[in-house]
Amino acid sequence: MREQVTWDAVVVVPGIMGSELVDAETGVVLWGLRRLGWYVRAWSFGDGLAPLRVTPDELEGRTGRVKATGLLRFPAFAPWLAGFEPYTSLVKRIQTTVADPAAVLEFAYDWRLPVAHNAKLLAEAAVAHLAAWRTRSGRIDARLVLVAHSMGGLLCQELAGISGAIDEVRTVITLGTPFDGAAKAAVILGSGQGGLLPQRRLRELAASLPGVHDLLPTYRCVDEDDSVRRLTPADVERFGGSAELAHAAFERQPTPLPGHRALIGIEQPTISSLRLAGGTVEHHPYTFRLDPDGEFRREEEGALLRVDGRGDGTVPRNSALPANAVAVPVAQQHGSLARSREAIDFVRDVLLNAEADLGPRLGAGDIGLALPDVVTPGTEWTATINGAEPHEAQCTVADADTGVVIDHPSPHRRDGEVAVAVALPAPGVYRVEVVGGGSAVAQLVMAQE
Repeated sequence: MREQVTWDAVVVVPGIMGSELVDAETGVVLWGLRRLGWYVRAWSFGDGLAPLRVTPDELEGRTGRVKATGLLRFPAFAPWLAGFEPYTSLVKRIQTTVADPAAVLEFAYDWRLPVAHNAKLLAEAAVAHLAAWRTRSGRIDARLVLVAHSMGGLLCQELAGISGAIDEVRTVITLGTPFDGAAKAAVILGSGQGGLLPQRRLRELAASLPGVHDLLPTYRCVDEDDSVRRLTPADVERFGGSAELAHAAFERQPTPLPGHRALIGIEQPTISSLRLAGGTVEHHPYTFRLDPDGEFRREEEGALLRVDGRGDGTVPRNSALPANAVAVPVAQQHGSLARSREAIDFVRDVLLNAEADLGPRLGAGDIGLALPDVVTPGTEWTATINGAEPHEAQCTVADADTGVVIDHPSPHRRDGEVAVAVALPAPGVYRVEVVGGGSAVAQLVMAQE
């Protein structure tokens, strides 16, 4: 009996901030550094983030100053977006599922730049990779499988508008892709004054990045009491973003993908809707439901029905559900979704059994985790756990840099919620994991003075 493998060529496409970036001239690493202390310093003081800002030349298409050298190999951190876990485990498992590791291409890209720009590069790289693999393997019937996390799925979707780009694509697997954007992108651009310093620094950086604007929500998310409307370029400009970049993002049209299989994160508290007042953005975890006729559902007294819009902590559930695709939910956070056991098993199963019925949701539990993304060392704070009783959940806090476990806080019930109290010993980036049936639900948190 032989072990089952696929002879298709696979391209792994990471999400935003999921590629290592270097200065093309000096080779200095700009994003994806080994030591997590860099992120604490960069989001707190100094000019470490300055080289990541998109220049006027880059906006005009004169790129090349920054080079993507590979997929994220170490954890990374950004406020509002929390942590980004490396793709190492996912890639290694895919390499054992194909006929030869040479069949796997890791497509790194400059996530600061527009989705449309990077999609053209992906099209060229994927076509060349398939041709090289067919020559090496002798399998002229081999086709392409695209495995994409987060914004990587938007690159794949953009391929449909490029002549010949999806002709040889058999299947597209997306993990937590915001097909209709994420309200959190608007919050990042509109965080303004009064917020924590790391969040303000992210806003300054994000205002120049087409990549962040490409994640703006296109679904109706602006709550105006008795009605809900879509975000407009004028809204984006008022709260600090670029109207021009927003307009380009809103012009993108969703396109069905061949053999699309989508894994979506659920059960995590997620920013789903917005209220706008002048130049400020107020965010909320609720969303709205539509009747079959396209009208919003209302309470008996006529008020709009607002329901908890839990997704993966970044992407609302409604945005992660693509049209005309098989979707499977799993209780997991956005940044660690591609690293989870369920996602890796999902990808492997689709690679080997693309035509099979994937069945119900993956995982044994529906754990949700909510915690602040920036805290003060030595000061106690609370992480909230959903979907489990105190005796059913186990929590671990570890240094994300070294992996050393620093605490096993006990879950308890407080004010009707299950929570753990945590105090981090020193500045740094830490990983909080909760297990309650399936694989651990994890999120990174940064401690800074």
